[in-house]
Amino acid sequence: MPEDRSSWDAQVVDAPARTGWLHLANRAVAGLTRAELRLGLEAMTDHSGAALVADPSRVSRWESGRQRPPVEVTLGYERLLGLPPGRLLAPVRALARTTGGAPDGVPDEEVEALLDDALTDRPLDGSRWLRLTLALTWHDRFFLRAQDAHAVACRLVSELARSAGAAHHLRLEAALTLLQHPSSQRAVLRAVGSWLTDPDVQLVTPVVALLGSVGGDTDDLVLRLLQGQDARVAEATLPVAAAKLAAGQVGPRHVRALADLATGLVPGVAGRALADLLDLVCHLPRPEFERVVDAQRDGGVRDQLLQIRDSSTLIPDAAHRRLARSLAWRAQWGAEDREPPEPDPMLERLVREALFHVDGRRRELAGRLVGATPYGPVLATHVVALTDDPRELLATRAWELVHVLGHGDAHRSIVARALDEQAPHRSEALLALGLSEVPLTPSESRAVAAVAAQSPDLRYAATLALGLASPGSLPALRGLDALTDRAVAWWQRVGTQVVDRPM
Repeated sequence: MPEDRSSWDAQVVDAPARTGWLHLANRAVAGLTRAELRLGLEAMTDHSGAALVADPSRVSRWESGRQRPPVEVTLGYERLLGLPPGRLLAPVRALARTTGGAPDGVPDEEVEALLDDALTDRPLDGSRWLRLTLALTWHDRFFLRAQDAHAVACRLVSELARSAGAAHHLRLEAALTLLQHPSSQRAVLRAVGSWLTDPDVQLVTPVVALLGSVGGDTDDLVLRLLQGQDARVAEATLPVAAAKLAAGQVGPRHVRALADLATGLVPGVAGRALADLLDLVCHLPRPEFERVVDAQRDGGVRDQLLQIRDSSTLIPDAAHRRLARSLAWRAQWGAEDREPPEPDPMLERLVREALFHVDGRRRELAGRLVGATPYGPVLATHVVALTDDPRELLATRAWELVHVLGHGDAHRSIVARALDEQAPHRSEALLALGLSEVPLTPSESRAVAAVAAQSPDLRYAATLALGLASPGSLPALRGLDALTDRAVAWWQRVGTQVVDRPM
């Protein structure tokens, strides 16, 4: 890892954009040649009515990652490839933001109707949320009455917390778009604060994650969340602190405090939080990093920290490259018409980063990019198989990617893992059932309710699974304990999972 902070951060944010992932969507959809794609784009216009220019040189730069495509070009790809609205636009905007660009807003003639839907609780799917926020932020400044801005932000934050898959990614992009605009940032931060300060809140991570994209003086808040009594909030804040360190948004005093905190946490953290903690430690400036390493009594832990900081990967190079190559090839085999498929280094790199890169931003972004292509569901099926790998770090990284990609064709495997008393990672399996777009059947719901009744250690995860995927089963949990009663009341108050129905 480079010692110069700006150099390291440039590597962190630049590499995903250089993968040229946009061509993956085109490659995996049969029946559209490069010439047909170019002609189709040139038949479209931008928001000013001018014809798009899509000569071979431009298309090559867009698909190789050397040039960011205009919004209208990305929307053109979606239409020509028959993809749902926003499927490509959301990750393209995430790439632009991560690589230091300011994603453009887009004018929309329906902005008033979209805003009216948002304020009246009429259905608003993820693509329409994104359209609304792009239309609002197309202006340098826009004005909404305080109560309207708060209502829109609260609804969006609530839906963001209760959605999964593409529905979640679209709302995440919509929320980040509003959060980073001066006219709406305060309203979104108030909505985040209202959600997190509810004493009975059950869904924390998706909302806390928004704080990692906020500049300004939020260091004290992040430290308070890390040091607070709520373990779920503290765990969810680790990747936020790491992201702020990577972006150079943490002052010297708070950097020292984070190093002190990490020193005590490294020996005892396991599971999903371990990668986030390693991310934080490896983004510390060299003196603080060395102080954390020197404080570790276990020589194996010291060696692991040094290896990860040096390579930027959570698993040694040769092992993770072989596995990523195999997963990418199997995803191609399942998604492409031709066989055997020609290996694609770009897809392989995204798979490798989604599973093994130490930087949490890189892992999430790479997963979202693959998930936006037809390779995503096929890859998800194979990643589910990795969740029972005996290597703990690999298994927990696989669970993390499952939450991004979904279950593919392996939903029954997740259900079996959640209900098997001997299976490892049952809590993760239960969370995956809730954070999925696949609803639970009545028999599955009864079985999950039985897990909540019989296993206090799994009660939170089982309640979350039912709250999102089978809310009608929640009354069966009443009377188990006071915390569960309050959780059931919270779920019934905020609502069930938000799912975008096919248009």
